[in-house]
Amino acid sequence: MIAEAILTLGVAALIKWNLDLPSIAGIIAAIGTGVDDQIVMLDESETSRSYTIKERIKRAFFVIFSAYAVALVSLFPLWFAGAGLLRGFALTTAIGITVGVFITRPAFADILSKLSKD
Repeated sequence: MIAEAILTLGVAALIKWNLDLPSIAGIIAAIGTGVDDQIVMLDESETSRSYTIKERIKRAFFVIFSAYAVALVSLFPLWFAGAGLLRGFALTTAIGITVGVFITRPAFADILSKLSKD
């Protein structure tokens, strides 16, 4: 979670995005989505022992990518309809969940597969 927040803040600094209160709320929402993704991965890795750990993580990533796509599509109306307040929330949340799905979730999956007893 901390790495995800730091990476999100790094990307926001890279594009010179000024953080305001809705942007900070977007970071918190992205961290919440990340925690949810980690719970999905842990739950999927512990259930259905008939699959290998690689197959279980693959099934978890299907759920995570589906949730990512739904969240990203739901942020588009906020970006286009928002006068300024909602744009910061939409952009920061989109950056946060993108960083989470493409950087920190694969790292978590690698750690999970190394710690697996299978």
